Amino acid sequence: MVKLFSVNVNNFQLESITQFMQIKIIYALSVIIFIYSISILAQSTPENKNLNNKKYFISNNQKQFDILHYDLKLDLLPENKTLNGLATITACFNPGVYNNKTFELKPELELNLYDNLEVNSVKMDKQKAEYSRNKNRIFIQTDKYLADTFKVEIEYKGTPKRGGFDGFVFGEVKGNSLIYNISEPNFASTWFPCDDDPSDKALLDIEITNDSQYVSVSNGYLENVEVTGEKKTYHYKTVYPISTYLVSVYSAEYRTFFDVYEGLDRNDSMKIEYYVMPEHFEQAKVDFADHIDMMETLSKIFGEYPFIKEKYGVAEFLWNYGAMENQTITGIGYAFVGGNDFFKDTYVHELAHHWWGNSVGPKTWNDIWLNEGFATYSEALYAEAKHGKDALKSKMQSKFSASFRGTLYAPKDLFGETIYDKGAWVLHMLRDEIGDSSFFKSLHKYYELYKYSNASVEDFKAVCENVSGINLDKFFDQWVYTGSDNIFCSYDFSCSEEENQKECVVNIFQEPQDYEEFHFPLEIEFQFDDGTSAEKKVLVNDTNEKFEFKFDKDVETIVLDPDSKLLATFEKSYSH
Repeated sequence: MVKLFSVNVNNFQLESITQFMQIKIIYALSVIIFIYSISILAQSTPENKNLNNKKYFISNNQKQFDILHYDLKLDLLPENKTLNGLATITACFNPGVYNNKTFELKPELELNLYDNLEVNSVKMDKQKAEYSRNKNRIFIQTDKYLADTFKVEIEYKGTPKRGGFDGFVFGEVKGNSLIYNISEPNFASTWFPCDDDPSDKALLDIEITNDSQYVSVSNGYLENVEVTGEKKTYHYKTVYPISTYLVSVYSAEYRTFFDVYEGLDRNDSMKIEYYVMPEHFEQAKVDFADHIDMMETLSKIFGEYPFIKEKYGVAEFLWNYGAMENQTITGIGYAFVGGNDFFKDTYVHELAHHWWGNSVGPKTWNDIWLNEGFATYSEALYAEAKHGKDALKSKMQSKFSASFRGTLYAPKDLFGETIYDKGAWVLHMLRDEIGDSSFFKSLHKYYELYKYSNASVEDFKAVCENVSGINLDKFFDQWVYTGSDNIFCSYDFSCSEEENQKECVVNIFQEPQDYEEFHFPLEIEFQFDDGTSAEKKVLVNDTNEKFEFKFDKDVETIVLDPDSKLLATFEKSYSH
């Protein structure tokens, strides 16, 4: 997910680039500050982990089942802002949980479903089933044996409750219907019954019925389209498993166009499909033009696009803060399609999520860094691939802040600046810590081990340690689990001449904020009086460090961390 700024699309007309840029600047300055401000609050990892586990609660009873397949049939009624739904859920008992004797199993299937949706009937293997409801959960009685696979059918209707960033929306733009959803993190159950746990991935069939003038889009590939009278039904199907928060519906009077991605080995081809409102058709061709290049570049960096048997796509929706990486069909805000190619980073970010977040999903919402930090660093990796090291440095400097707050693991705000930008910086520093070769080998191994499933921060750490042979306990403690601030250091240096050599002494003084002592590699650039320079690399493992160097030239000045590899501030000291 990318959060940018808010624009009222019903009142906003793109009359000129100047007007657009003026409004862009105003909102960028005001709303971004507001969105990210809550992330500056002090946070405690154990406390936040408990709070997150409670807020995004998945019961032990839910964990005793594994959802294998969702078959969703949705009849959309935009004039009434309601839907009629039939969900057929295939599930089985989870033997791993059954063998865990730490809690008592109950003879019922527990699912998430918001209580404002009216349930008409519930069947278990085509037989009427008893059920009860409590707040946003439905409990279905079952006497199935633990080895059984079974099907539950739930027929329901109503107006989905708005929640989270937007929920399920019956929207309008310029008087025209545009239906869409954003379910992250746990609002899929506002519009269909499910196990709303990111780690319980399942296959999906989804049939969307709307009036025949509307084009409907969802995850996976298009199986077929059927027209019945004045209604049209689009049936989409996934080959790869999907988390519930990534299941999507878009339905509007879209115009469409597409590119074709040939695949890295040129043996698999796949459409990249674009769904845009008619008034933005020409502008979208400009804004979306680089998707083939983005797809090829990220595939070369991370490995082949994970959903190549399905598709990739971008569809306009009405969320006014940016974009959402719904699996194989990213949503982009209506106000951001202007034909000016302003939001390339956003498209890279959302595409990168298909490796980091969609294919390799988070085990819990405490692991959200593995989604957003990785996608944000992908923006920098793309810039580096296209334009070199200077572009990488520039991109990372644009994400620098001296006031990040909170931990990456179990954050208080799942979608704050810390998770995105500090998250990218921690990957950038990990790359320097273990070296380029080990870093990219780690990414590839991590992807291969966990694609189409889920991983935790500890899983990622274990892969990096295994590949690099380096113990990363301290690194992850100071940057992910415990540390909540940046490196702050003062320094001084002095030079003297001894036996025809110039000796230079550099003192580093850590100025602890919240975290007591950072350990980090540090590059020091020595600039000589003849205009040349040399770099030396040291390891800082104490709050006060002294390093001695000898040269055959006079040192004029020094620069610490010249390539901006550290989330750090260095200030020359005149008092030590």
